[in-house]
Order: sequence, then C-alpha cells, then structure tokens
Amino acid sequence: MASMKEVAKKAGVSIATVSAVVNGNKYVSEELRERTENVIKELNYRPNRSARSLKGKKTNLLGLTVTEITNPYYPALIKGVEELAFEQNYNVILSTTNDEVNKELKLLESMMDQGVDGIILTTVDHKASEVLTLVEKAGIPHVLINRAPENYEGSCVYVNSVKVGEIATNHLVSLGHKRIAFVSGRRQNSSDREVGFRNVMAENGLQADEELIVDGNYDEDRTYKLAMSLLQLPKEKRPTAVFAASDSMAFAVARACLDQNMSIPGDLSIIGSDNVPFSSDFRVPLTTVDVKADRIGKIGFSFLEEMMTNPQEFIHKKEKIEPSLVVRQSTGPL
Repeated sequence: MASMKEVAKKAGVSIATVSAVVNGNKYVSEELRERTENVIKELNYRPNRSARSLKGKKTNLLGLTVTEITNPYYPALIKGVEELAFEQNYNVILSTTNDEVNKELKLLESMMDQGVDGIILTTVDHKASEVLTLVEKAGIPHVLINRAPENYEGSCVYVNSVKVGEIATNHLVSLGHKRIAFVSGRRQNSSDREVGFRNVMAENGLQADEELIVDGNYDEDRTYKLAMSLLQLPKEKRPTAVFAASDSMAFAVARACLDQNMSIPGDLSIIGSDNVPFSSDFRVPLTTVDVKADRIGKIGFSFLEEMMTNPQEFIHKKEKIEPSLVVRQSTGPL
C-alpha cells in the first residue's frame, strides 16, 4: 500500500499538503488539491483514519466478509475463523455483502480505514473480481475461503464442490432414482455441484431433464415455489428425488413436499449439501453432504496468520477439502 510520503513525492507537494487534502483541515489551492487527489487515486492510497497512531504496529483486527448470515452455513464458517482468531488475540470485523459488489467494496474500504491486519474473503468467484483487485492493490494479507476462482494463485481453502455433486447424485442413483431434480444457485459452488450432478447422471446412462433443473438462487421462498411447481407436474414427469445445492434450499423443498401432504422419503427423497448444524433436527432429518465449514474457517485463519507473521517467507497455500456423505432419514429407495 502506498504511503503518504510516496503520494507527496509523486504529486510534487509536501507531506503536510497531502495530510491537509486527506483531512480537509487546512486550505489547499484547487490546483494542488486536484493534483494530490489524482495521485492518491492512482496509487490507491488509503489513510488509516482510526489507527494512525499505530503506524508500524499491529491493530489485531481482521476483516471477514460473508454473503449472508441467515444461511446457517455461514455461522459455522465464521465460528471456525473466530475461535482461532480469539485464541491468537485477534478481533474480527464481520460484514455481510449479499453478493453486492459495490456494497462489499465500501465495507472493505471501511475495514482498511480501521487498519485491519488481514482480510478473509468468502465471496470471490472470479479472478477479475473488483473485490480481489482492491485488496491485492492495497497489499493487505488476504485469504480466500469457501469459494476460489479457477487457477487462482493466492492462498485459499475451499470444498471440492464437484465432488459434493457427485456424492449426492451417486447416493440418489444407488437408491434407484432416475428422475432427479437439481436446485441450483448463482454461485461458483452451485455451478460446480451441477457439474458433479450431470457427470454422475451421464455416467449412469441417465438423462438430466432440463425441466427438473431449477434456479433457487439460495432463496428459500423462491425455492419453495419452484418445488411446488415440480411436485405438481404429472406423475410421469415428477421427480422422485431432489438434490439441492445447499441445505437451506433443501429445507424449502422439504416444506413444499410436506405441505403437499407427500411423504419424505416415501414420495420424494431429498438431499442437501453443507451439513448445517440443525440439519439433523429438521422435521425429517436431512441427508446431506458435509462440506466441513468449521474446518474451512480454521484453516483459512491459520493461512492468514502465517502470512501476517512471516510475510517475506510465506509461500501461498491451497487446500481443497474433501466432502463426505451424511445419510439421515430424508432419502430412501425408489
């Protein structure tokens, strides 16, 4: 990250002038102000507003962005980060983004203003992400968890989501199901799970019916309505099993099924993915694929801590978590 001294040198002004422009507490001519502001933007200079007195020192603050906290998957992920962070005397600044890029950029800028020592991002799907570009230009230690762009060269921890799709679909196929619906979402993990779903269907000579592949977009109300539509199809077109890209969407499918006075798994087998904490306590305990969210959070923090402690010697690390099947009562033989 550029320093005030570097801004002053490139703009051909004094450090005092840069400080006056940043703080707005002294008169600066329009010409000097414009020149300084252009260089600030060019060098991506960010003043550490609340931690200036700590220049050169750690603040023991970490930034963590998640898409949402209403999905019970994310609290498990957060817990993994916070437990280890607390043990190492770090405080975590948590922000939810709703997958809105502009919102996340503003939240990250606020974190940087507070002098965070490092940042953990759970929201990055693509290497061209503006969010990723921001933290890379700022030079702040950062780790990606939960999602990771293809061929990403930095440090990241994520589940093998293609394998998640394969495990879930193999389980349903092994029970004799052929008409299997897939409830997707608009995130990289969901896209990868769909790849796994399609792979296994093709390997078993089964047709992935496009009418049975629906976009729940990780929204329970939307998924509930889509599930209702699927369950009201003529019997010969209706799915006998559903694989949802998240447990939260699987719960919505289950509610629709029960509201139609259909039995689980007698009329419909349902499998989710994530193994959120209360999936075993649902009205019909949910079969799911455990993606080990708590472990992802812990490993992500350990990578970041090592990066912050030994920045010169640190070698970027990647870890792909292998998922596992958790069989409960929501799936059964055709």
